[in-house]
Amino acid sequence: MSNASLASAPQRAGMARSPILAMVASRELSGADHTFANNVRFFSMAAIIGLHSIGSYPAAVHLQVVPAPLFCLEQPLKFGTIAFFLVAGFLFGQRIDSCSPLEYFERRLRNVFIPWLVWFSLYFTVILGADLVHGRLANFNFLRLFLTCRNCLENSAFWFVPNLLFSLALLLLFRRFLKDFRTGIAFSVGSLFYAANIYGQWIPVSHTQALFGFVFYLWLGAWCAWHFPALEKRLARIPASAIAVLSLLTLTFALAESRLLCARGSIDPMNTLRISNQVFSVVMVLGIMKLRHAVWPRFVDVRKHTFGLYLTHTVCLAVLTSALKRVLQHWGFPPMWRYGAESLLAGLALFCLTYLGCLLAVRALLSNPRLRWTVGLPVGGKSLAAKTLSAPDRTAAVTVS
Repeated sequence: MSNASLASAPQRAGMARSPILAMVASRELSGADHTFANNVRFFSMAAIIGLHSIGSYPAAVHLQVVPAPLFCLEQPLKFGTIAFFLVAGFLFGQRIDSCSPLEYFERRLRNVFIPWLVWFSLYFTVILGADLVHGRLANFNFLRLFLTCRNCLENSAFWFVPNLLFSLALLLLFRRFLKDFRTGIAFSVGSLFYAANIYGQWIPVSHTQALFGFVFYLWLGAWCAWHFPALEKRLARIPASAIAVLSLLTLTFALAESRLLCARGSIDPMNTLRISNQVFSVVMVLGIMKLRHAVWPRFVDVRKHTFGLYLTHTVCLAVLTSALKRVLQHWGFPPMWRYGAESLLAGLALFCLTYLGCLLAVRALLSNPRLRWTVGLPVGGKSLAAKTLSAPDRTAAVTVS
C-alpha cells in the first residue's frame, strides 16, 4: 500500500481524523525530498573529516613541502563547507514558514549553539592544557587567553556554527524579502567580494573569518526548497554524464586557481571561497542530487550522527595526532615523512580512526538520555508529531573546513 493510501485509510474506515497521524503521513510523503539532503550530509561530512585528516600531522608534513600533491588531495574534498550551507538553507526554507523567526532561532541556539559551546570549550581546554604541559604559557594574561581562544576558533572546524548562526540571523532579519530573487543577488555580492579579496587582501583572507561569505548559499538552499519540484524536473533533464564532466572541469579550474594563488604568494591558496571552488561545490551538490537512493552505510544514521561527528572530530584529531607523533618519535621515525605514499597511508589511517571513533562516541552519547543533548538531539519534551516533523533539521548545522 502506498503512503497516500495509508494516509487516507483511517478516513475510508470511518475512523476519527487524527492530527498527529495526518502530520506523520505528510512527513512520510515529503521524506523523499530529504534523501538528497542526507546524501549531501554523508558525503560532505566524510570529505571534511578526510580534509582535516590530510591537514593533520604527519599526513601533510611532507606534502606541504611540495604543494601540488596537497592541492590534488584536498581540492576534491573542498565542497563540504558550501554543501552544508546549502543543506542548512534547504531545511531552513522548509521550516521557516511553520514557525516564527524568534522561535526558529531560539531552537537553533538550544539545539546547535549550546552543544557547540560544550565541545568548543573542551577543545579549547585541550589546547590550553597542551600549552601548559609544553611550557608555552609564559607571561600568561587575559590577552594571551583571548588570542588562544580566537586561534582555536578560526583554525579549526568550530568556526562553522557561529558563521551559520550569523547567516541565519541575517536571513531572518530580511525574511520578508527572502523569496525575492533580487535578495539572493544582493547576498551573492558578499561571496563574490570574498573571492576577490583573496587576491586584493583588503581584509583578512581566511574563509573562517568571512561572516558575509556564505549567506548567499544559505539563501540559495532555501530558494531551492521553495522551488524544489521545478528544480528536480530541470535537473532530471541533464544527463549524469554531463554532470560528471562538469565536475571534472570545475575541479580542474579549482586546482588551477590554487596553483595561481600559490604562485602569487597567497597565504590561503586553498580558500573555500575561491570563485572556482564555489562553482565546483555547487556542481558537486547537483551531482549528489542526481543520486535517487540513499548511499550511506546502514550503521550511519545521517540525521542523528552528522552533527555529532562535526562536534567531536576536531577534538579526536587533536588527540590522535598528538599521540601518533609521540609514538613515531619513540620508535625513532623521522619527524617528516619522506614519501608521499607514507603520507597518504597516514592520512587514511587518521581518517578511519577519527570517523569510526567519533561515530562510536556519538552513538554512545545518543544512547544516554541525559547526554544526547551534547550532540544536538533534544532530551524529550516533544510530541510524536513534533519529533517527526522536526527530525530533518535537528542536524542542519554540520561543519566544515
